[in-house]
Amino acid sequence: MACFIAPLTMGIVVKIIEKIFKSTGEKLKLNILSNMLLGGSLTLVAEHAWHGEITVYPPFLTAASSPASMAVAIGEIFTVGLLMTLGVTSLWAGGLLLYMKSLEISRKTELKTAVFLSR
Repeated sequence: MACFIAPLTMGIVVKIIEKIFKSTGEKLKLNILSNMLLGGSLTLVAEHAWHGEITVYPPFLTAASSPASMAVAIGEIFTVGLLMTLGVTSLWAGGLLLYMKSLEISRKTELKTAVFLSR
């Protein structure tokens, strides 16, 4: 019902951080993380809208029509939504680590090549 809210919120926050701290954002590839979070969230919004769980009129979430179902939706945000956010962030962090390791290996190879050619 509302599982997309957690990654959508995180995606917006990461996009803001990326814009404020440009050099750090470029180094950490925050644009990739924000695109992953926002893209997945917007896909979920479309899927939920297709199934009638989101409407264009208030309260927007059909689960918000009653307090009991809203409690279920909030529970879903804090369980499924946070797990999705952590999963996407973990994939991004793993990719970032691989990228940084490959840069390190590339620099070492270039240095060895330069030393070898200078002889």
